Amino acid sequence: MYLTVVVGESNADKFLGDRPIIRASGFTAVDCEFAGVIAGKGAELEVKSALGVIVDGETFHQKIPRGIQLITCGISSKNTVSITSRTANKLTLSLNRGIRTISGVCEPLEQPVDVSEDADEFDVMSAFAAIVLSGL
Repeated sequence: MYLTVVVGESNADKFLGDRPIIRASGFTAVDCEFAGVIAGKGAELEVKSALGVIVDGETFHQKIPRGIQLITCGISSKNTVSITSRTANKLTLSLNRGIRTISGVCEPLEQPVDVSEDADEFDVMSAFAAIVLSGL
């Protein structure tokens, strides 16, 4: 069973619907091979195992152990997840390269999503990445 762990300051969980979520603030150790970890602002992680760690590609600088996917989110197409277009109430998110999910591999794709005008882009991108990790 897939689980999302949200660490630090993030409201990504409000975009995850009724999926299983654990919230943590401050330092968190994760050892769950079926977890997608969202590292919000101020997150301090010790990751022993996880399906993937989802981070802000512009600001996250902690080391993640080999073998654990690092999924970066940001405005650059070099990130794993980026935004290809934005209007007042819609973002088009792009998965720029294939990632391992709980059910196999998800190849690159684009997905339009409805959002409020003040939605935090990292929260939306990280929730999208967590949903993709869960096998959709």
